[in-house]
Amino acid sequence: MLLALVSVSAFAEFEEGHEYKLLDKQPPVAKDAPIEVVEFFWYGCPHCFQFEPYLNNWLASKPADIKFVKVPAAFNAPARFHAYVYYALDLMGEADRLNDVIFTAINKQGNKLANQQAVEKLLAEHNVDVATFKKAMKSFAVDNRVERAASLFNKYQLRGVPAVVVNGRYTSGEVKNYQQLVEVINHMIKLVKEEQLSTD
Repeated sequence: MLLALVSVSAFAEFEEGHEYKLLDKQPPVAKDAPIEVVEFFWYGCPHCFQFEPYLNNWLASKPADIKFVKVPAAFNAPARFHAYVYYALDLMGEADRLNDVIFTAINKQGNKLANQQAVEKLLAEHNVDVATFKKAMKSFAVDNRVERAASLFNKYQLRGVPAVVVNGRYTSGEVKNYQQLVEVINHMIKLVKEEQLSTD
C-alpha cells in the first residue's frame, strides 16, 4: 500500500476530498490544546523513505505548539512486523537514532529485514542490546501499541502510506509530490487553528 502520487495541475487552494479529507466523527476542537500531527509510515514503503527528508525539514521548523507523532502502519504481515520493530526500539529509546538506518537498509541496500534474525543482525551492527530488543518485542506494552496503531489506521480509513492525520479531524489525500504533502500538512494545521479560534 503506497501513497497515491498523481499528476494534477497546481491548485490555487487545496480541495477537501482531494488533497485532504475531513474525517467522519471528528473529535471536538480544544481551544488551547496543542495540535497533533500524526504520520503513518512503513519502513518497507519507498514513498515513506523518499518523504523522510521533506518531513525532517518540516520538523526542523514546525511551530512549538505542534505535537508530532510517528505511527507505524500495520496493515499487513510485513508492516505489522516492522511496527513491532519500531515500537520495541521506541521502548528502548533507540527508534529515532535507528530510523534512517532501517529505512536505508530496506530501501537502498536490499535488506528487507523480513524476519527477527535479519533485524537483530542489523541492530547488533549498530550497538543495540539485542537481548533487550528481544524482550521488548515480546512485551505487553509493544503489543498494545501495535494493536492501537492498527486500529487507528482503520479508524482513519487510510488506504496507503505515508499518510498524515491532523488532530484526528483531517487526513492527507492525493498529492502530486512530497513537497505538496508538506504544504497540505500546513494547510490542515491552519484549518484546525481557525476552528480553535472560532471555539467559544
